[in-house]
Amino acid sequence: MLSIIVCSRTSILTETFIKNIENTVGVVYELICIDNSSGNYSIPQAYNQGILKSKYQYLCFVHDDVYFSSPNWGEKVIAHLDMPQTGIIGLAGGDAALKILYDYAAIHPSANITHVDKKELVPDDLIWSPDNYSEPTRSVLLLDGVFLCSKRELFNEIKYDEALSKFHGYDFDISLQSIVAGYFNYVIYDIDVSHYSRGNFNATYYKSIMCVHEKWKNYLPLFEHSISEEEQKQLIPIFEKKAINKLLKKLVRSRIKTVDIIEIYRFYAKIADSKRVNFLMLFLRLRIYSVWINSYFRKKII
Repeated sequence: MLSIIVCSRTSILTETFIKNIENTVGVVYELICIDNSSGNYSIPQAYNQGILKSKYQYLCFVHDDVYFSSPNWGEKVIAHLDMPQTGIIGLAGGDAALKILYDYAAIHPSANITHVDKKELVPDDLIWSPDNYSEPTRSVLLLDGVFLCSKRELFNEIKYDEALSKFHGYDFDISLQSIVAGYFNYVIYDIDVSHYSRGNFNATYYKSIMCVHEKWKNYLPLFEHSISEEEQKQLIPIFEKKAINKLLKKLVRSRIKTVDIIEIYRFYAKIADSKRVNFLMLFLRLRIYSVWINSYFRKKII
């Protein structure tokens, strides 16, 4: 009943991954591995191929560096997807997509995932938000791509965009496609998953997200449905100001080359189109240096 689709960085999935799925999924399933060991496919291409090869009604797109701790998690996924108007479910997301890159957490972060350093054997960073949240789901706008599930029928209306970057931004894009098509996306809180990666936020990542913002510029900003228009009007200027400042810090702390920082920052500064941001652009190189020095002494350089 569940088609599990993986874009694999190796020609053969690890025995640990295969056995973990087998021992925990709890439903009839098929495991579809799109071999991307040679880098011939983008994730959107691989996932679209996986959909064509799949035979079950429920689809699960998952990275090959996760470990499931919950028994019968497939049953829970199917139950969530059977709720009316459900589009995509995942493990981490946010409730707003701003014109300026912020992050998936957006205004009110939603997450239920354990990040594990690849060198460690024990999970070391459970991210659970909101604190003390006790419901099985939380409505969001955007979802992180480590684990995305949906019904097959949804892909009669939407599709992974193969024109986007190879490995980044596809989750941002497919989440927005689901919302614009009239569905609701959710973070789910009743399965436990460890992810053996902390991501790689380099220049390629940020430039990929720029392409997604360019694609959706006429729709943004978008908010999760429970945030009223009045709230949105109040929040947009506050968070877009925060976003442009936070972006510069993230770029510098990720050790991205100055030339790339300027390109990325200029793209979003143009979108911001504020007198303050345009004025600060005159001193961008000085600000980059200032952020680097401050971050270095505060030990925040990645």
